[in-house]
Amino acid sequence: ERLDADYRTALKAGERLKVDTLRMIKAGMQRAAMDKRKDALTDEEVLQVLAQQAKQRKETIAAAQNRQDVLDQANQELAILHGYLPPQLSAEQLGRLIDEAVAAVGLNQGQMMKHVMAKASGAADGKTVSQLVGERIKRGT
Repeated sequence: ERLDADYRTALKAGERLKVDTLRMIKAGMQRAAMDKRKDALTDEEVLQVLAQQAKQRKETIAAAQNRQDVLDQANQELAILHGYLPPQLSAEQLGRLIDEAVAAVGLNQGQMMKHVMAKASGAADGKTVSQLVGERIKRGT
């Protein structure tokens, strides 16, 4: 897998931050595999672990506004994580998925979220989708 190759390359090059970040990703993947009682994760499950790791970094950035050292490290780790995540969908693309969800399930927020997140498959942040779905429900049809 690409993570393992990048890990070995970073280790040989002495890129400490990248090595540490990739170790955290690999540990998260192992933890998820153990939780699911599997030897290996599917690509979708790996994307979920990566998205979870990215979310943790974003929360760290939000919480550590007065600690520049923590902010710098979290931003660098987030940049490394984004290299493994699929590109995020634009607001316009999400809008189209929300339109599809309305046509498929109506104006039920839970059902719309489920539909959009399944279609986006890791290419959209749940918080952003929730906000857009909420706006759409307020607007109505």
